[in-house]
Amino acid sequence: MNSNPSTFSVETFSFDKTIEVPSSKSYANRVLILAALAIEPVKIKNLPLSSDVITMMKCLSQVGLIIEKDEDGIIVKNSFPECEKDVDLKLETGDGGTTNRFLIPLLARGSKSYEIIPEGHMRDRPMEALFHALRELRVDVDFNSATSWLKLQGPIDQTVQKVGIDCSQTTQFLTGLSLALIDTEILVEPENLTVSLPYWELTKDLIGKFKNPITEFTNPVDFSSLSYPLALAAVTGKCLVTNCVEIDKNQADSKFIEILEQMGVTIQINKNGLTCERNKLRAIDFDGSQCPDVIPTLLYVCSFAEGVSTISNLEVLTHKECDRFAEMIKILEAFSINYEANLQDYSITITGAPAKKIKTTYLPPADHRMVMVTYLFMRTTGGGEILGNAHHVAKSFANFYEVMT
Repeated sequence: MNSNPSTFSVETFSFDKTIEVPSSKSYANRVLILAALAIEPVKIKNLPLSSDVITMMKCLSQVGLIIEKDEDGIIVKNSFPECEKDVDLKLETGDGGTTNRFLIPLLARGSKSYEIIPEGHMRDRPMEALFHALRELRVDVDFNSATSWLKLQGPIDQTVQKVGIDCSQTTQFLTGLSLALIDTEILVEPENLTVSLPYWELTKDLIGKFKNPITEFTNPVDFSSLSYPLALAAVTGKCLVTNCVEIDKNQADSKFIEILEQMGVTIQINKNGLTCERNKLRAIDFDGSQCPDVIPTLLYVCSFAEGVSTISNLEVLTHKECDRFAEMIKILEAFSINYEANLQDYSITITGAPAKKIKTTYLPPADHRMVMVTYLFMRTTGGGEILGNAHHVAKSFANFYEVMT
């Protein structure tokens, strides 16, 4: 990478590499909340170098949790709210959805006042469903997106028997509440639970393990991050991912491997890792509502597949770090991909074709997934330059450029 971390020059060449990918930030942030509520110390191994996870640990330490480094992970040694400091705090919580939406319900278990100061587009992302549920739990929630954003003060009223939570935009609200209330008798009732269902299954699986109880967790490979090298290999070459030796069905984005196989890509997995090798790509029709984080990567693969692909039910993309539905349309246009977008049912239809070797410049938004998919297109279509926000890959895949080149 050059001296300016916000820009990156991309060269085009085939992909043939043995690599490792990061572990899951979605898994890590869920386990960190569970560990924060555990009576006994909890060890978490193989944490990712994700800015979302680093920010979560920083905030947990600020509210009084003792987090010690171990040779292969960390140990969370005490619990919240027993460790709560006798002061009101301001917490800088970054731009992560899981960081903010999981941390806020946890802090509502305490009795002190917390001011939440997020970054970037997080200030504009949907939050009202979570705030409504917290108010139902008698938490004082003062929300003003134009000024301080959020101040809250608990504790949650544990005499409340149940609370409903609207899941039509994301399951992160449901997960955040369910994690924070794990040791109470309060019933969390999901409403409009239609999108990102595998993420909720992951939460339920971890809650079940926590109640066993299990006090040591090993963070698995992140299948969202894995999708980028697999997609590049599917289009331009091959790769061996040595730290992926099994498919984690609890991660929604593990579906990407099955999709690639349906498209004709050769995938093999054994004790030595996962091998992905280019083959003739076939078009696909796919409902994207349940694994939204890999949809931009899938649209990249479809751009070079033979035939017409339709990816549907993509409204969930509009509620991410940016409006990814609108942004993917801009990216497809920038790289001269033949597509049609239906704004009524949020679908994108792509007529695949061989890559046009045209050097391109593009400025993606401050969204790690949009930066990484821009890189994929440039790597395939003649190179170019990412004009800004290149450093945002640190949100989920800190060494992305090193791994991919």
